[in-house]
Amino acid sequence: MSRSIQQITWKRSSETDYTDVTGAVEAGTVSATPHPNPDVDRPKGYTVTLTLAPDSTAFANDLQEALLDVDPARLTVHLDGMDEPIEGLPVSVSKVPHLGTQNTAELGVPPDGHDQLHGHV
Repeated sequence: MSRSIQQITWKRSSETDYTDVTGAVEAGTVSATPHPNPDVDRPKGYTVTLTLAPDSTAFANDLQEALLDVDPARLTVHLDGMDEPIEGLPVSVSKVPHLGTQNTAELGVPPDGHDQLHGHV
């Protein structure tokens, strides 16, 4: 299952303030990866997929730099169909965009963020 992202803010682990990057994202989703064991009632994991606008160089550069960060970045995402945003969601960059040739970024949600998404995605 997946849900579209309506609004997104982000901050690297080294930053104190969130930056609204909604305008840099053409499309975004949060998806659940089904658990391979059908007896387990929880997803195996969650992925945030972002398709960046061609002119979103600053955010693309931030994602590139965050790829090497030890501590996770944080997102606040307002998902389609939800009244309240999910705040402080930890993520790690797993795929960086290369604007003009591949505008997609992927961020993985570590296990300590799964509870924030369980039941919503």
